[in-house]
Amino acid sequence: MPVPKNNARPTEGEGHTVSCLYCGKQQEVGRRAMSITCKFCHKPLRLEDVAIKDYQARRNIATCGVVTVERKGSAIADKIQCGGLIVRGKVKGTIESLGPVLVGPEAEVKGNVTAPTLAVGAGAVLDGHYEIGTKNPLAAANPT
Repeated sequence: MPVPKNNARPTEGEGHTVSCLYCGKQQEVGRRAMSITCKFCHKPLRLEDVAIKDYQARRNIATCGVVTVERKGSAIADKIQCGGLIVRGKVKGTIESLGPVLVGPEAEVKGNVTAPTLAVGAGAVLDGHYEIGTKNPLAAANPT
């Protein structure tokens, strides 16, 4: 009888690398994993993408995936930590992205944004302080 494979740990070519939203350290995860605990700071990490299609008010939105705010969506949060952000609707809060932030032509972003790249469509409304090009937003927010 064959022994079942343990799919908890990725083998060569089966996983991908994610950066922790809290400590910034990279680690390998399985490609089908939806959440993990950081090996270094022991905080829980969500790996899946988040789609916001209607009004949502939260204290914190945190995922290593991409946060998408659709045209009729409105996200109000104290802090949004993500691997990338696509805004077609309205966002209010502090944004720390490890990947690109894409703002559509009819979108509104109110709050401070830290990201490696920012792309803005003509007609978008931006309000806040923008730090673009920072290699690691965690290093900019918490200098050691």
